[in-house]
Formats: sequence, C-alpha cells, structure tokens
Amino acid sequence: MQAENIQCKPRSENQLITSADCLQLEGKLWSGLPEEVVEKILLCLPLASTVQFQSVCTKWKSLFLSDAYWRRRYRIDEGEDQEVKRGAWFFLCTTGEFSCAFDFEMDRWHKIPNPAIPRMSIITAAGSILCLGNLVADCKILSICNPIKKTVMQLPPTSRVQLIHKASMCLNKDARSYKIVVAGEEDSIMSATINSRVYTLYTEIYDSIAGYWKMAGNPLPHAKFGSDPGAWCKGLFYCITEMPYGIVTFDPEIGVWTELDAAMPRSISTPSLAESNGRLIMIGRVVNTINKVTEKIVIWELQYMDKDSIVWTEIQQMPLSIYSEFMGTVKSYSPFVCSAIGDWLCIATHLSQRTIAFNLYNNAWKSLPSDPLCPGNRNFRLLGLCYKPAVSEWHL
Repeated sequence: MQAENIQCKPRSENQLITSADCLQLEGKLWSGLPEEVVEKILLCLPLASTVQFQSVCTKWKSLFLSDAYWRRRYRIDEGEDQEVKRGAWFFLCTTGEFSCAFDFEMDRWHKIPNPAIPRMSIITAAGSILCLGNLVADCKILSICNPIKKTVMQLPPTSRVQLIHKASMCLNKDARSYKIVVAGEEDSIMSATINSRVYTLYTEIYDSIAGYWKMAGNPLPHAKFGSDPGAWCKGLFYCITEMPYGIVTFDPEIGVWTELDAAMPRSISTPSLAESNGRLIMIGRVVNTINKVTEKIVIWELQYMDKDSIVWTEIQQMPLSIYSEFMGTVKSYSPFVCSAIGDWLCIATHLSQRTIAFNLYNNAWKSLPSDPLCPGNRNFRLLGLCYKPAVSEWHL
C-alpha cells in the first residue's frame, strides 16, 4: 500500500486518535524518517493523544517519557528553536471520584479519576502535579500525585501546622522541584465566655529539593484568609483576606507575609485572583450597597503606577447577555472559581452549570461546553486550577 492511497475516515472533533489508527500506517513510512522529524511530528499531537500513543512502540514511549520532549513542548528552554507551544488545562475538582479538565486545544473536557486517598482531596497544583490534603479537618500529612502517570507520593508530616487554613504550591525555576506553603493552626482553644475560637496561625514551607518542612513567618494576626485559593505572580503568593477584603503577599525566599498597599475596588464582593503571563488579575461582583444585589461582574488588573503607587484598574465588565446566562442560578454569596490558562481567564461557580472564559489578549468571551461534573457533582468545595499534563520528571 502506497502512502498516497491511504484514506482517513472523518472524525468528530471530540474523538481521540487511537494507537490502532497509527498502526494502519506502513512501518516504512516512519522508520525512514529522521528522529528529529518524527519528534517534530509528535510534538504536534494533542496532549490527550500523547498518553495513548505511548503504547505504539518502545521508542515512542521512551520519547514521551523524556525530559527533552516535554521541555520542548512547553518551551522551557527559551533559546531553542521550538515550533510548538502547548497550553495548560483548566482543572475543575472537588470531592468525589473524578475531576475534569478543559483542553482549549481540543475544545473539550477530559474526565480524570481522583486519587483514592481516604479523607483527602485536591487542594492545590503546580505544573503537572497535584497536592492532596484536607482543609476541613486535622491534616499534618499531604500527598502529591501526577494523574497522568497515576503516581502518588506521601510527604513528611508538617512540624506545627495541623489544621490548614491556606495551602498553595509553586514550581521552582528548574521546573523539576516545587514548594508548598501552608498556613494554619497548631491547636485551637474554645473560649467559654464568648464561644469563639482563639488561635495562632503558623506558616510552613516544604521544598522538594530539601525534602522537609521548615517554619516561616507567621501570617498577619488581623488577616482572615478567604476561600479563594490565591495566585502566584512573579515569585510572590497573593491571597485575599476578608472582613474587610484585602490582599496579603507571601515571599517564600524570605518567609515573610506583607499586606498589599492597594485599596480594593469599592463595593466589591467575593473577589478571586488569577495570574496570566505575569499579570495579576482579579474578578469580583460589584454589589449595590443598599440591597446587596449584584450589579455587575468586573475584571481588574493590579498595576504599578510608580514605585509608590499600586492600584486595581478595571479592564472589562461581563456583557449583559453572558451575565444573565451565567448568573441565572447563582446566589450573591456564591464564590467564584477562577484560574487563568494562558490568555484565557476561566470563571465558574458551584451553583452554575456554566463555565465562562474571557481572553485577556483580544477581549473575547467564550462559553465552555458543559463539564462532566454537571449537574450533580459540583459542590461548595469546587476548585479551579491551572494544570499542565506531563509524564516526564519535569513538572513544567
């Protein structure tokens, strides 16, 4: 059979290419190609197909497991002439048997089984790894996993933090190692007179290179962490506090928390942070101060006017037609689930079956297809993360 006689059946855009399809090609067509040409062809595969194509032959499996392949795919080495740039997935997770991730390249959701670890769920992520823990009960031991490789590793127990209030994760510059930051209580005391909790928060950092936890500076005593997971931007962790709304930052290099000197927008409610290409983005409701009804949904960007002036600048309002569709079943107190995937700012909430995306580059709005968690598997623990699937040792 000659190459020009090969006929491909049409496929729906949601149908993945399988290993069997590839085997229909005559072996000589591939064996005669230089290795660098084969690699460039395979770099063009959708991420979902990469996992399936590992089973074609040992040579391809070795390639897909190599650091060089994934570094080129995600352009880790800026100096190389790299033709392909792949984006991350918008990862929606909650308690239950599975999560889902939206692939902008294929315009579809992928259903991903959750690791079966008792009393644990996904709480944060960085690159290709997920961190599992418990934010509602005592938890001194966290685990990390790569859902594509289906590997799970338990971390050493924290030194003092036992009840986690805030957890986040970032990659180190080498993309092989990572840091996890947790802030929480060592113990809590119930006051008999006012029936309120009195506690001190501590901060610990886990560095995968060192392999152990170390203590850092304590969070600001007046800061109450909100439900938003926060965002990393230019080496700092930004986190929303409540009562009243504000933002604190954490520098993992010196282990210090600082209050951000930037006034929050007036009448803002349920804000959420995201990072996009070095830009710190915030989305939130603007509510009527009298009846507390949501008037609009606004997107802001943190901008430095000069070295002493930082302000939140409005860059976009959600159009009325999209607002009506998205907010139809959403209560005013329902927090946003938000993450930026490249230029796309993804917005969801556990009370709406819709996920909306806004392109920060060309100001385009997009309604994503219904996800596998709808309608019955979303709950108030819904979390949105940026996830870059990979099967090598690089966490990308």
